[in-house]
Amino acid sequence: EIRDLLRLADVADPCAAVRDVAAGHLGDVRAKIADLRKMERLLAKAVRQCELGEQAGCPVIDALSSGAGARRA
Repeated sequence: EIRDLLRLADVADPCAAVRDVAAGHLGDVRAKIADLRKMERLLAKAVRQCELGEQAGCPVIDALSSGAGARRA
């Protein structure tokens, strides 16, 4: 990715081209952060349920299994 950005130095308006690439990366980073926040909420809930014994079985494994299945779908 850095090489790609450095190649843009030879473009007529490198700042605009670099900004476009950086904006794309920013979108990717924000999406990853949103996914991590969702995962944090799900795992925190599962850990709470596990500590309180609110659910039969293992809530952590159930949360991880349902999250993995949703990503594959």
